[in-house]
Amino acid sequence: MQYNIKNKARHLIFNSTIIIGFMTILTACPTPPEFEDVPKIEYEDVEFSIITDTSASGQPLNQDVISVTISFEDGDGDLGLRNSENEPPYHQFDIPLNEERELIYFGSSPDLPPFNYYDYNIFRDSTIINNEVLVNDTVFVRFNERHFNIYVAFFYQPPGSNDFEQFEWETEPGFYQSFHGRFPILNTENYNRPLNGSLTYEMKSVGFRATFRDYPMYLEVYILDRAGNKSNVIQTETFRLIN
Repeated sequence: MQYNIKNKARHLIFNSTIIIGFMTILTACPTPPEFEDVPKIEYEDVEFSIITDTSASGQPLNQDVISVTISFEDGDGDLGLRNSENEPPYHQFDIPLNEERELIYFGSSPDLPPFNYYDYNIFRDSTIINNEVLVNDTVFVRFNERHFNIYVAFFYQPPGSNDFEQFEWETEPGFYQSFHGRFPILNTENYNRPLNGSLTYEMKSVGFRATFRDYPMYLEVYILDRAGNKSNVIQTETFRLIN
């Protein structure tokens, strides 16, 4: 059995220097086109820039910005999630039980994955789950893919290598997060109509250049619609973080 619990949306922004943003541009069609209900996307552009923002202390803060633009089409137009939608089926995670129908705690088995914020949740406040009171307990969970609707994977080419490798933010010490996120409801009239356009997804961090320097890199992106249908995966062109 799996237990769903109500939880606050973390958006995986555990490092205060990382922000997820977006911008959408919709195109209007005089005659409704016919698309499949499974969303389809195509790569348009990727850009890197540096902006100056204000930090929490009021001091100027330079932030690295990677923006990826994709075109999309969807037959029934059910694209987008509200930030307030955190109940099933858009909840953040499920809580599995072991064979003894008990919660699975971090470190209780050598077969468990290393700590990260996708496979574990820390219940800091007093919470009752499966008749157990949890306070500052770290419990194994199963992340719900439908909690986000846009997924971004980072690949880079280390010096001296001819191959690209994925930089896995989720399990990388010091990060334990990702740049997956949500874009808002795109169909403002009703869901059951074809929809196409372009979407620019903007990711900000003070650490992109420190992590990737001037290494060649590319992104892979896919989206989900509200029904959980997964689009194709697109790959950007190879680029470097040079402003």
